[in-house]
Amino acid sequence: MNKRMLKLFGEAFLKTLIVILGVAIVIFAIYFLIQVFGGGSDKKTEDISGIQTEDINGGSSDTVSEEPSTAEPTSEEPATVEPISSVGHSIEVLNSTDTAGVAAGWQERLNGEGFNVTQIGNYETETLTSTKIIVSQEGMGQDLAGYFHNATVEVGSISSGVEIQIIIGTEDAQ
Repeated sequence: MNKRMLKLFGEAFLKTLIVILGVAIVIFAIYFLIQVFGGGSDKKTEDISGIQTEDINGGSSDTVSEEPSTAEPTSEEPATVEPISSVGHSIEVLNSTDTAGVAAGWQERLNGEGFNVTQIGNYETETLTSTKIIVSQEGMGQDLAGYFHNATVEVGSISSGVEIQIIIGTEDAQ
């Protein structure tokens, strides 16, 4: 009879233990789902990237204020381009104004400064107010922009075969 009682007690104990573990697993699963899919704790805050975080230490939670660092630059970070000297590169100067001789005047001045103006002409498309400097690669033309009022530098294709094209606007007509 003693063995039978022990057997019944052991079976009852195991069944009770299985039920308790089952209930604990179900409660943990419900808690986990609530935490993952929202609606849980009032301690949640939003950081600047829109991801919710929770203080697991029981203290007050703070908003995350730093972006995670990455090895590659993102599109938000400006790319730093090394300036390339325009000296030694072929330059074309075009006159977009109605004043004759503007391109020739700038050719003389820029060649005197050490630049290589190989071509001059008229820009027939439109009359520009500000001078436009078109360069064949990023980083060129910044040293030329200082010679003109409000000049803009942009990378583009130049059909005349030079590396830099300067289209003189009315602000820089001499």
